[in-house]
Amino acid sequence: MHRAISLLLFATFGAAWLPAADTLPPDTVLAFDAATKEVTVPAGEPAAHFAFAVANISDAAVTINAASASCGCTVARLPAQPWVLAPGARGEIAVTMNVTGKSGEITKFVYVNTTAGIKTLAVKTRIIPATESMREAGRLIAAADRQAVFRGDCARCHAEPAKGRMARELYAAACAICHDSGHRADMVPDLHGLAHATGAEFWREAIAHGRPGSLMPAFAVAEGGILTDRQIDSLTAYLTATIPPAATAPVAAAH
Repeated sequence: MHRAISLLLFATFGAAWLPAADTLPPDTVLAFDAATKEVTVPAGEPAAHFAFAVANISDAAVTINAASASCGCTVARLPAQPWVLAPGARGEIAVTMNVTGKSGEITKFVYVNTTAGIKTLAVKTRIIPATESMREAGRLIAAADRQAVFRGDCARCHAEPAKGRMARELYAAACAICHDSGHRADMVPDLHGLAHATGAEFWREAIAHGRPGSLMPAFAVAEGGILTDRQIDSLTAYLTATIPPAATAPVAAAH
């Protein structure tokens, strides 16, 4: 009985917002900058915002009567309602999706009802867990200033644990946090699987001076880093003894 009532209600009201397949406005009438928009927001963000640009490329005025969403959490706003677009006129349809308390990826649809037909737009929000969004923020900061990991909030993880440590303990505190992490950024290499030869000089240079243009900071105090010469010597010796000097990349089998 309940199923029958649900089907009747859907047939009566639910189909009202579903666009008919043959009512799409021709591409020669309205031009949208995209049919789908995607944004990424950190967990805890209350809303995701989108904007669709639209232009009337026909020779006659087109009226956009309304823009409705497939779910109450999403709201589309027109500059005016009804919104009349003269030939050549353009503007934006703003869409806001409420993502409070939500996670993962969410997709909703917006139906733009015009005198030329109904256009379906899609909005997609990807919500990043708090820890991932914090890591991403850290990567952006490091990309702009590679020495930034030793200052501010970043220093709690990247500078303070290395104080007074040597060799293996220093590696665990200063290097493993990035190079051995399960969430290692794509541009951060696995030091145990480098595709080129290493050695004491290589390690000393990499530790002391870092790599300009990358996320790798200079650890030498003289260059704004946190390690003394003695610490750099101990870390160089540890890496030289731990990681084979020859390239560790797999060698293709001969044919």
